[in-house]
Amino acid sequence: MSRRALLRLGAAGAVGAVAAGGAYAVSRGPGLPSLPQLPGFAEPTPRELRIDPEPVDFRELEARRRFGPARHVYEVTGRGATAYVTEPFGARVDRWLELHRKHVGQAPDELRTYGAWVRGSATSWHSSGEAVDVARLRAGGRDLTSLRHDQWRDAPAPELRRRLSLYWRTAAGLHHEFADVLTYLFDAAHANHIHVDLGRFGPERPRLIRRSNAQVQAVQAMCRHVWGVTGIETTGEFDDATRAATTRILERVGGPGELADSREAWQAFLVATMERG
Repeated sequence: MSRRALLRLGAAGAVGAVAAGGAYAVSRGPGLPSLPQLPGFAEPTPRELRIDPEPVDFRELEARRRFGPARHVYEVTGRGATAYVTEPFGARVDRWLELHRKHVGQAPDELRTYGAWVRGSATSWHSSGEAVDVARLRAGGRDLTSLRHDQWRDAPAPELRRRLSLYWRTAAGLHHEFADVLTYLFDAAHANHIHVDLGRFGPERPRLIRRSNAQVQAVQAMCRHVWGVTGIETTGEFDDATRAATTRILERVGGPGELADSREAWQAFLVATMERG
């Protein structure tokens, strides 16, 4: 099924779809221009710049061996590798790593991924050089943060709590920079990495879209695993409990208004989450 057909399904009320390999997601139809405004969904619908990726040859892309100060390493082989990306996407990854250093307090010298550009498919933002699958951040030959939920999900409770907190603090930085962020909560295909892309919104700065299952699940997980909030389930529904919890957190950190009110509130929540060690 094509991306355009999936979007039509989203406008008709489909609750979500994902391409093979987790290349992109339509989560509860976020950002569809044809969706009407519904009671309780007061934010303006974000403008999607593109519906479909435009596959390109890797020679049209920027060849990156590093992102910021971190060497790019292919997770499968453990060897340095070239990532082929657009210049704006590469700059966004650089900015995320700087945010991570500043707010999480880690300075990775190695970024391990499952790759960026792949040949061909018009259903994948990887094919346009605007996506990457992040697996681990390392420094000095050891892991700083592992996004390999598949490797540690059965760890003893104290270790699991530590890893989940770091995972979601790291994910907060990715959500700060990228509108499309897919974690292990999205589906089993993302158990060993977090997928990010510029995709539909291009240079648009992210903010919360309450219809986005992926974003709302992430917010709920951050509340649970970073802020220690009880009584919240990772349903993907922006319900009263989620709204109340995030409003309390924003009040606590001096953030503006409620989470869904503005891009500034979204960013304040994510920065505070990154900093909560």
